[in-house]
Amino acid sequence: MSAPLPARSAVLLVARREFVTQVRSRSFVVGIVITLVFFGGLLLLGTYIGGQTSSHTLGVAPQAVSIRPVLEQTAHLQGTELTVREVDDADGRGQVRDGALDALLTGAPGAYELVGLDSVEGTLQAIVGDAVAQQAVTAALAGAGVDPARVANSSALEVSTLEPADSGSGQRLAVAFVGTILLFFSLSGYGNLVATGVVEEKQSRVVELLLATITPWQLLAGKVLGLGAVGLLQLVILSAIAGLGAGAAGLLVVPGAAMGMFAMVVLWYLLGFFLYASLYAAVGSTVSRQEELQSVVAPMIFLLLIPFVLALNLLPSDPRNGLAAVLSFVPFFSQTIMPARYALGVASLGEVLVAAALAAAAIVVVVRVAGRVYRNSVLRTGARVSLRDALTS
Repeated sequence: MSAPLPARSAVLLVARREFVTQVRSRSFVVGIVITLVFFGGLLLLGTYIGGQTSSHTLGVAPQAVSIRPVLEQTAHLQGTELTVREVDDADGRGQVRDGALDALLTGAPGAYELVGLDSVEGTLQAIVGDAVAQQAVTAALAGAGVDPARVANSSALEVSTLEPADSGSGQRLAVAFVGTILLFFSLSGYGNLVATGVVEEKQSRVVELLLATITPWQLLAGKVLGLGAVGLLQLVILSAIAGLGAGAAGLLVVPGAAMGMFAMVVLWYLLGFFLYASLYAAVGSTVSRQEELQSVVAPMIFLLLIPFVLALNLLPSDPRNGLAAVLSFVPFFSQTIMPARYALGVASLGEVLVAAALAAAAIVVVVRVAGRVYRNSVLRTGARVSLRDALTS
């Protein structure tokens, strides 16, 4: 009778089997291609939407042509590209209907009318409204014998900042956005793969053969390590392709932000994966059929989804948001929010290390609990194993 495998050899053997099986599968390559297509589609969509909303074409009827300089100046101050065309009223309304003009400004000072097809875009409406108000104020001042230029000079506002403006803030936001999405899909995708593999082995009774030679914790550890390595390899490949592509296209002129975010993605992928994969394996071991799996992993999808939604909705407009700052230190939330805050330049390396230490402490606790659930459930077939039974058996 052969001697049992040493614990380390058993874990590495299982990890190697999981890694080789997944990397050689067609789904690994397909997953990379689909992810690249997804991000490429997001880039094209963002470019298209940005191009649609950043410029406007406004028609101005002859009786309203006096406001044209004010319109152009107001648009310039608001950072919006505005093209003004002088058209007669009837022709302008026709061009609005045909889509050649976004809107038509007609009427005389004091009785202007802004004509759109079924609505007028908010930015364009604001520009015209500000220009009309400015023209009215200027006319009132001139009528009262006050020099409008003198009033403008006396009401000038000088803007300064305590720190120099970050010229790479836009790219930092893009890097944080991409890194957050990569983390979410990697953690949810490979975590679910762990649970699926556990159920497949349990349903086919392969796990009974495996546990005849190795212990449950060795099988669990090997599975998590192997699939974690597959996910990490995919992250590295995707990050390298994205970085090289963005650099070649001239879109990435802040390489430090990209490298910093890459390091954060790797660190928090590892921490988040070990945290979630252990839970996925544990809950997967409590069911015996694939049909039952989604109902037990749904709570963890929400755990991943909540910080993902918060990071994408709070941080772009308010990087120093208090709620996001607090949650970036909370395990199960930190793996998504902290790297995004770091990429945006609002979290220091010290904060990252503190959050990482808290996540590592949580992993120790979660792995012990998950290992107990896995050990007590993986050989039990038939009805779903309740959490109480899995913890107390």
